[in-house]
Amino acid sequence: MLRSFLLVSILIGNACTGTPGIESRPLVATTNFPVDNKVLMIIGQDLDSVSAYVDSGHFPIPGGVTTYLAFYQLMQSTFPAFGALGQDTEYRAVEENIDWGAGPLNAWRLAQDNPGSALVIGLNIAEGSGEVLWAPGGLADIAVGIYDKNIRRLARFCREIARPVYLRIGYEFDGAWNRGYEKQTSYIRAYQRIVDIMRNERVHNVAYVWQASASPIDDIVEGYHEDIRDWYPGDDYVDWMALSWFLPPDEMPVEVATQRQLADELVKFAREKNKPVMIAEAAPQGYDLEQLTKSSTSLLWDGKSGSQKKNKSPNEIWQEWFKPFFDYIHANADLIRAVAYINADWDAQSMWSAPYPQGYWGDTRVQNNPVIRQKWFEEIGNDLFWLHGGPDLNEQLVD
Repeated sequence: MLRSFLLVSILIGNACTGTPGIESRPLVATTNFPVDNKVLMIIGQDLDSVSAYVDSGHFPIPGGVTTYLAFYQLMQSTFPAFGALGQDTEYRAVEENIDWGAGPLNAWRLAQDNPGSALVIGLNIAEGSGEVLWAPGGLADIAVGIYDKNIRRLARFCREIARPVYLRIGYEFDGAWNRGYEKQTSYIRAYQRIVDIMRNERVHNVAYVWQASASPIDDIVEGYHEDIRDWYPGDDYVDWMALSWFLPPDEMPVEVATQRQLADELVKFAREKNKPVMIAEAAPQGYDLEQLTKSSTSLLWDGKSGSQKKNKSPNEIWQEWFKPFFDYIHANADLIRAVAYINADWDAQSMWSAPYPQGYWGDTRVQNNPVIRQKWFEEIGNDLFWLHGGPDLNEQLVD
């Protein structure tokens, strides 16, 4: 049986109102830190999703764009697009994209197509996922230098694109779906090795991001709540802390810590460490913004994935997910300085489509409904709060 999460709630506290005993201090500017107290707006998470958002013409240029890399394949010529880097080992552009079922990826092409945006990279160093292993012992191998060539390859790529980069190393380290990360010491040493080699290669435009999953579903799968501090690589290795956010913040059909409480946990830790926070993955899971419906996300959470479909008005969707999401950002804007929204038709991607073995995700493209599109623009169009992209982006991010 699942244990009670009352203790978790007590330990997490309420980051929005402050935590007793923790002094609120002004953030110290770190790598790629937005100026003028602004929050960087990032859009992801594949080529098609980003281009559809940009090409709609309704919104400012994204301050950042998101892509993903398969770390162990960066030097493999037989692997399409070299782990989704989009360059071969001779540093030539690769025309072929790679699609693992969640949209086409090609980091080099994404950077070239969006010259006014920072690049946000999810660097997958997991040894496998679910029952599939692709790099047994990979984390230990990274830590002892076996993959240093891959790190140097990545370092050169980051230097060449000559813009701010946020590198999410081993993102969602606490997610049960990422095999290998449960070996916390191995994870920490691999993370540190990557940062050390990147720095030795004199890469100065990269911020190193440490990202928790902050997932209630993960706690249900594992039957307990881990202490994210057990994965912490150390202050000298973390520029930003980050989390994922998919569920309505206070929804709790099962007695576990809510999305808000798990976000509070990371925000509290970041406040202790005086680190800025990125919401590195966010989308209203279970909603279809084009069809205007809400469906169950997971049998573990609220019912069979994709079932119990209910019609929703655009205003209901906004009030249920978007408003509390943005309210949380504004309430914690002293720490949350970057937000990445996943603007995807998940249901059209094979990894997330019916019969929904990965849960039901829906369609989170904000440009497709005129009411939601207008509300989105009214929020993110506030350029006194949000930082968008453009030719002067480098000057807007402290290095």
